[in-house]
Amino acid sequence: EQGRDAAPMWALAPGLGPRELAVNESRGGIGRFRERRFLLSTRVRRRRAEAASSSQEKLGKSSAPKKKPPPSVLVGTNFVAGSEGVKNKDYNPYTDKFAKDWSDPDAERKKRGETTALSYEAISMYLASAILGPLLDHQHSRFDVLHYEESGSGRVILNFPEVAAKALWGPDGVPPASVVEWFDRVHAVIPEGLDDVLSAAFVRETGVLETALWVPLLFGGAGVVIGVGHTLGDMFRLKTGAKEDRFIEGNTPLPRFLEECPGKPRLGWEPEWGVVYSCIGLFAMQYATSGILAITVNPPFPDMPSHAIDAILATWALGQWAVFDYTKHGLAMAVLTGVAGPVTEIFLINVLHLYHYSDPDFFGIPSWIAWVYFCGSPAVGNLSRAVRGELRRRLKLQTPTCEVALAAPKKVWRPPPRGNARGKRQGATAVEQPARGKMTVVLPQTEGSKAGAKNGAGNKAGGVKVKEVSSTTAKAQPSSMSAKPPPEDDGVTRVRTMRKELEWMRSLQDEINDLQALKRRLEALRDAANDAAPPILPMIERRLGEVVPDQYKTRLETLESAFEQKVLPKLPDKVRKRVGSRSPSAEEKATRMNSLKGLNKELRDVQKEIVEVKTRIDMSFDSDIRPPRHSEKREDSGPSDDRESEDATTQ
Repeated sequence: EQGRDAAPMWALAPGLGPRELAVNESRGGIGRFRERRFLLSTRVRRRRAEAASSSQEKLGKSSAPKKKPPPSVLVGTNFVAGSEGVKNKDYNPYTDKFAKDWSDPDAERKKRGETTALSYEAISMYLASAILGPLLDHQHSRFDVLHYEESGSGRVILNFPEVAAKALWGPDGVPPASVVEWFDRVHAVIPEGLDDVLSAAFVRETGVLETALWVPLLFGGAGVVIGVGHTLGDMFRLKTGAKEDRFIEGNTPLPRFLEECPGKPRLGWEPEWGVVYSCIGLFAMQYATSGILAITVNPPFPDMPSHAIDAILATWALGQWAVFDYTKHGLAMAVLTGVAGPVTEIFLINVLHLYHYSDPDFFGIPSWIAWVYFCGSPAVGNLSRAVRGELRRRLKLQTPTCEVALAAPKKVWRPPPRGNARGKRQGATAVEQPARGKMTVVLPQTEGSKAGAKNGAGNKAGGVKVKEVSSTTAKAQPSSMSAKPPPEDDGVTRVRTMRKELEWMRSLQDEINDLQALKRRLEALRDAANDAAPPILPMIERRLGEVVPDQYKTRLETLESAFEQKVLPKLPDKVRKRVGSRSPSAEEKATRMNSLKGLNKELRDVQKEIVEVKTRIDMSFDSDIRPPRHSEKREDSGPSDDRESEDATTQ
């Protein structure tokens, strides 16, 4: 019920009279029947006003009656069409925006989720790299490998023990005696071996962090580029692998595709957090090892060569990539990091003068720093993979890296084949083409038509022109003028022809076998000719003796003797036999002479065999076993007086 202080209905609809809006003062509102009547009358008056205004506007434009607009169409819960026609297929009626797939109500959420996952991944990598970067860079400053300039570099010194003491025990930072005693008892409990290991691990560690204000910013940006570069490379390999035919045609399920997809990292698309921490820890150990090996004050290995550091750190970096990544795009990112890092340091040192190395090799940087950057790329990449997988699970997106669907690519339309040289189409559009142009009709000649043929010949001689018949005219002729097919051969003739063809094929097979045997015989002769060939060394010696002057013949003799004694025995047997010796023995000459005689005999036998093969081939061509050709079959199919042709002279 409407309260007494509510606005009267006259204020809501002042255009209506008091008769339709009789207010019940006793109830403070309108009755149920009058409420329905009020709504109905309002709707009718609105429609009449709209119809009158539209008719007045279009009075002079068109006299044709306007068609009733079609109703809106809803299929399920998806808007398809309205009175103005079909909507754009990319239109999303739920958000009043254009989406890629508006039929999927979850498409907009997935799109926002992809953007959110990528932005959160970049933020997470920036914060993690901004924190880890200065701590790793501290490993160089504590071993006096690197120091920042005192002025103009934004140098910051953080004394963590002093800050912690002041925060715990007041401004003086002096711990109570009980705390000192407790620390002494803990140190006494630690075994001696463990104490030595901890002392070696934290050597020269004072708790003082030397860094600069711009160092976290620089490390954070590098972490975003390296980490997101690895995940984008994984996304590219997944989407490229999903288009391969071996996965599409085999209807491979998604888990199996993720296992067999090319470009899968060594630790998987989503590495475990424990393995990621191990990779980062090994990278931190390599960072500290580079500082220990490159220290200039009291070095632990004073006799070690300078380039040995490069070999150790390079082996470590390549092993890190092979164990924790082992992908092509991971290797590309590692190489890019190993090149871009030193180039950036050269700019910061030589142009901006922000810091310096104690023992540089070239352009103000040491040569081993590139391998430190190379080793950091797999660690940052696996951290980014783990972060992306965790974010996608929390945002309920498809894991591990991106949304992948195994689907065949869209087929590209191609026009049908145009046809061959004969004018006939091939493939799906193969259709028998009708005869075109002019043609000659062949008729069986009878006794009565022979005289007509003679008369026709006389007419031709008399100058009467004979016209050729077109294909359409030939089709229109009566059946008496149509071509009569020749009678089929009887069964005996066909069997005889098949036997001849079989004999012909057998003779061809025999010829092929003879030629193959002859080929093998000639190959054996070639090998025998090579064995019987004269040695090369005596010919070379004779030619050199003719060309070399007398003053150098002594040196030539020494050189030839050295070749025969030291080089010739080390050659293979086949080559040594072909080269020969400077002074062959009588036995070698006799052996070569026998080989030449045998080769001569073999050549004569082969010559006879070639003549025999040629004779057999000629006989097979001249014999009657050769099957008749198509034209010969047509000629031999019947007597010539029963089948003769004549040109049609009708129009």
